[in-house]
Amino acid sequence: MVEMKNPIKEADAHPEIRHLSLWRTELAYAWVINCEPGIQDDMHYHENDDHIFMVLEGECTVRTPHKEFVLKQHDTVMLESKQPYQLCNTGKGRLLLLGAGNAGVNGVPRSRVPDVASHTPVQEPIVA
Repeated sequence: MVEMKNPIKEADAHPEIRHLSLWRTELAYAWVINCEPGIQDDMHYHENDDHIFMVLEGECTVRTPHKEFVLKQHDTVMLESKQPYQLCNTGKGRLLLLGAGNAGVNGVPRSRVPDVASHTPVQEPIVA
């Protein structure tokens, strides 16, 4: 079965949802992060889950322990498993960030360390 979803229309229809699931299979999944300016995730990593992010709208700063990347519309970044990172909406408008990742490897469900996501206002840049 083929299912099509427009990530921007999905985010527009559900502005209250910050992490909007688009698809999930046994091998992969896709989602949209939808957040206002000045919001950041916590520094975290996934033990067995590579991620690819593409900015659909806005500006995203991706922080790692060693570098910061500022992504604009259509910029893409790939983060390997076990690589700590933090996503920050450092633009002036909303951020729509399309994400895709593994659903787990060798039957082991995907992980997140720490296992509880937090979205807090941006203060000073966090250096891990």
